[in-house]
Formats: sequence, C-alpha cells, structure tokens
Amino acid sequence: MNTTNFYRRLDGTILLILIAFFILSLLFIYSNQQTGQYGTQNFAMKQGINYIIGFVLLICVAKLDVDQIERLAWPSYIGFFSLIIILKFSPSSIAPMILGAKRWFSIPLIGSIQPSEYFKIALIILVARLITKHNTIHPVRTLQTDLFLVGKVLLVTIPPSLIVYIQPDTGMVFLYFVAIGSMLYLSGLQKKLVAAFVIGAILIMGVLVYLYYYQPDVIYKHLIPLLSPHQQQRIVGWLDPAGNSDQAYQTQRSLLAVGSGEVSGKGLMKGNVYIPEKHTDFIFSTVAEETGFFGASFVIILFYLLIYKIIGVGHTSETPFGTYICAGIAFSLTVQIFQNIGMVVGLMPVKGISLPFLTYGGSSLFSNMILMGIILSIRKTFGLYMFAKKNDLT
Repeated sequence: MNTTNFYRRLDGTILLILIAFFILSLLFIYSNQQTGQYGTQNFAMKQGINYIIGFVLLICVAKLDVDQIERLAWPSYIGFFSLIIILKFSPSSIAPMILGAKRWFSIPLIGSIQPSEYFKIALIILVARLITKHNTIHPVRTLQTDLFLVGKVLLVTIPPSLIVYIQPDTGMVFLYFVAIGSMLYLSGLQKKLVAAFVIGAILIMGVLVYLYYYQPDVIYKHLIPLLSPHQQQRIVGWLDPAGNSDQAYQTQRSLLAVGSGEVSGKGLMKGNVYIPEKHTDFIFSTVAEETGFFGASFVIILFYLLIYKIIGVGHTSETPFGTYICAGIAFSLTVQIFQNIGMVVGLMPVKGISLPFLTYGGSSLFSNMILMGIILSIRKTFGLYMFAKKNDLT
C-alpha cells in the first residue's frame, strides 16, 4: 500500500475530532496557566509536544495491519505486565510516590511513564484475541465453554489488576473490567450467564444503597476503612461533602467553577475559580466555567461523535477480532468520560481518571492515541478489503 492510499483510507472524521481535541486541550490548558498557580511552567507547550508525539504514534500504529496487531497481543501483555511488577518494587528515585500513589516511572529527559495506561491497550488486544480463538475452537456455545472463556479472560486480568489496585489506582482497574466486560458480552455469552452477572452487580449495588440510607455506620465504620487512606478521603468527601469539607475541597471548587459558567460562560482566559491541578483531571471545570453550558455541551458532543465512529468501525470490521477491540475501546472510553465529568459535577467520587484527549499528560494521551491508531488500522483494513473487492484484487 503506497502512502497516498494509506492516508486516503484513514477515517477523516476521527482525525478531525482528534484535531479539535488538540486545539481545545491547548486552549484550556493555556487558559489555566493565566491564573498564576503554575508559576513559569508552560504546560500548554508541553501538551503541544505531547500531541505531536501522539499523532506520530497514531500514524505508526495505523500503518499496521490487524493481523500484525493481533500478533502483538502476548508480547505487549507480557511486556507491560512486567513493567507494572517492576514499578511496584522500584526505588523512589525512579518511581516516586505522587499524591499518595506510586503509578509512574520518572525518567530523566523523558518524563513520567504510567505502565498501567499502556497495559490497558495490551489487555484489550489480548482479550480480543482470546475470545476470537475460543469462539473458533468452540463454535457450539454451551454454559461450560462460556465459563471456560470467562475463566481464561479473568486469569489474564485479575493478577495485573490486583497490582494496579494497590498502587493505588482503582479507576484504572475499573476501566480494565469495563473493557473486558463489554467484549465478553459481545462475544455471545449465554443469556443466563449474562443475567447472573447483571443480577449479581445489581444486588451488590442494592446492598450498598440500603446500607448507606439505613445502616450508614456499616459503611463508615466497616467498609470504608478497608480502603487505603487516599481512597477513604475521596469516598467520604463524596458521600458527605458538607461534613467533610477538607476531603471534598476539589469537588466543591469544581462545582463552583461549573456553576459560575452558567449558560454562555465567563469567556476564554477569564476563569478565576481556583482548583488544585486544574489542568489535569479537572480540566472540564475550566471548559464549563469559561464557555458555559454551550461549550461544555460541544465537548460532550465531540466525545459522542468519536464513540459513535468507533462503534461504526467495529460494526463494519471484517474480523471479530477488530469488532471486539472496538467494543472494548468504545465502552472503556465512554465510562472514562462519564466518570471524569461526573466527578467534576459531583455525581461521582473523585478518582485519578483523566478526561481523554483534553487532560494534560503524556501517558494518558499517548495510550489513547495508540488506541485511536488501532481503530484507524481496523478501518483502513476494511477500506482495503472494499477497495480490493471493487477492483477484483485478491
């Protein structure tokens, strides 16, 4: 495939959406810098460099064929799982504790690298491969074969998830299970098995809601203490912000910023509500404060269009492997967006989950651009098949 054909087969809509996020991310990060809380650090310029690297990664991955991506499943899984383990036992000189969490390698001249972000990519690819191979070997679905499939997927998911959980990074673990859950559901599991999982989740949620309203002491004295101190503060601040103003400080400031934006916003560069580290996980509060309901809605619509396009690529994929990958990426991104915006407006507890493509940071942006490169590869491969059929090229 020559260069002209390669670029012609890329999905232009997805690229335009990513370019829009690139512009918006730099704009709102630059706006945050005007408040003075970051001193002389130029995060907007660093994010611009991150995006350039991100687009290079996207193009490199998009050049791969789906078969090549599938062959990378086990090597990438083993590689990033190994990095997660190494991170756990690394000294603070290369893996510092930041805000109560040990999630990043700090490498001179390169910056911070978060292995758990890249492991999400490897996990999605590997689970898609496992499901595809399993369904090929077991064309006749039974409860036994479905349980065997679930067991295999959990076997490759639970061990690394436990290590990531104790970093602690509950949010990332949640995204892992959202991704594999959506892929397993799409694989055609027996309805009774799906119903059992759904009923189990509903029962757990029902018990927690009942305890919160009728037995709050069980929540506060027995369940919350099981979490790490960092997680306890976030949960308590979310459940009772009025009685725990210190723990709910970020959420309260975020709500003030979002509410003060009203319908049309205060105007670009005119945000004045202080929120610690506003350019990272709480960047949506800047969007709502400066552009109001209209600007915030525009950003949400962009996310909707991106998810819609990913689902469309999965629907037209020539292989089940591509379909499963698109499902895992689409649903994990959807939940990530909902969680981030939800915590900004107080609907969800605060977690270290970034807003894709807008939040400042290298690892999050790079991993998401790699995921988009995989989507473009799947779309490109479908386009190549269509082109070949049209011209009788086999």
